[in-house]
Amino acid sequence: MKIEIKTTRLEKPTGHVKGLSTVTFDEKYAVRNISIVESKKGGLFVSMPNYKMKEPDENGNAQFKDIAYPVTKEFREMLYGKILDSFKNDEKVEFTV
Repeated sequence: MKIEIKTTRLEKPTGHVKGLSTVTFDEKYAVRNISIVESKKGGLFVSMPNYKMKEPDENGNAQFKDIAYPVTKEFREMLYGKILDSFKNDEKVEFTV
């Protein structure tokens, strides 16, 4: 399977989101709005597209569910690493699995 990752840095980031990625699988299926987020400690992490649930958690906090996500740990680590590479190097990344 051929995977392409295109990442756009936000010119004027608001909050902790620093960029957005689109991942395309075999030129047939795309997942948009994958966020590159800066943590409170200063590191970057990947956040998949999600939606806010109607019911809060037991502490009254909002809950979010991912819309699309990698199923296995191995694929998640590889995909998230490639997304962060695309962001850091400001270039499109292509690879095959």
